[in-house]
Amino acid sequence: MTNMMNMILMLFFISCMLFTILYKHLLMTLMSLEIIMMTLLLYMYMYMLLIKFEYFILFFLVMIVCEGILGLTLLILFIRFKGSDKLKLMNLMLW
Repeated sequence: MTNMMNMILMLFFISCMLFTILYKHLLMTLMSLEIIMMTLLLYMYMYMLLIKFEYFILFFLVMIVCEGILGLTLLILFIRFKGSDKLKLMNLMLW
């Protein structure tokens, strides 16, 4: 059980590192956010099994799906207006 928890935490830290390294492309940022959410889901599932509170996982899954849908919608709009998913093309000071 502790080996599994350690692997999940290691995957979480690796995905956080990927999030900070691959910030220039919106698609890679969204994919690393999904990996972060999935590792949090696995970690919460392991913890919730111990305290018999499994139905909370369904609420978290709904939030993951909503976050994914919003991210893909923003990606489609961004590509439609800018022509690329590179965040280097966007000037954040103009927003």
